[in-house]
Amino acid sequence: MKVFVDSDYDKLAQCIVVYPCNLQIGGNNTTKQQIDKKVASNQYNNLINALSDYGIKLHFFDLNDSSSQVFSRDIGFVIQDILFISHMTLPDRQCEIDGLIEFVHKYNIKHHIMQNCAEGGDILVNHNKIFIGQGNRTCEKAVTEINEVLSANNMSFELIKVYFETSKIHLDCVFDILDKDTCIISEDIFNSQDVVKHFSKIIEAPRTELDSLAINIISLDNITHLCSSESFTQALQKQGFNTIYINFSEIIKASG
Repeated sequence: MKVFVDSDYDKLAQCIVVYPCNLQIGGNNTTKQQIDKKVASNQYNNLINALSDYGIKLHFFDLNDSSSQVFSRDIGFVIQDILFISHMTLPDRQCEIDGLIEFVHKYNIKHHIMQNCAEGGDILVNHNKIFIGQGNRTCEKAVTEINEVLSANNMSFELIKVYFETSKIHLDCVFDILDKDTCIISEDIFNSQDVVKHFSKIIEAPRTELDSLAINIISLDNITHLCSSESFTQALQKQGFNTIYINFSEIIKASG
């Protein structure tokens, strides 16, 4: 099997998913509400159906003991034809990459296993530019490692470090890319001037949208997106995007 990502808003053909069977309340959940696993499963099924209806092939991974396994975005990222397998920061999440390692070997996928801490939610690709979150899940040494791997494969990219409020966990919770010229940004990015100069159209997400993970969209292609906030969905629609609201509220209680 070959993988290829030129940008995070390319037409999505295949993705890896894991059912939310082991969800637990996340540290960022200030309400400490209990998770209704039946509701969470129903919401996840709605996501699966939305992806399937769009013609996306889904690869379901087996469950392990990690309560965060449903957040499969974090366990890897693809740049061009290389699948990078994450090095998880939290020790109890490191087991989540085991299924991905088996997957790349089974399908003979070109890959690199990260030696330094790096998680998929911190890596956003926009053609020849890669935005790498510098919170507390992806370290500066990982930026160097990624650059070395790309250089060894004769690939030239501009790597942009993005510093942000670490309580938001991953870069894609405070910054995302809709198309070549358009990004979503929030005030929780500390060096926004280094980011916005790469885009001609900037959509600012209000702080009130961050708790619903409105910025953390799922791009099906460069105009079609899934969004977890009803109000932000409407805002993106007014900007000309085919944005579809999908309720993740129960899963978000687990901080992802």
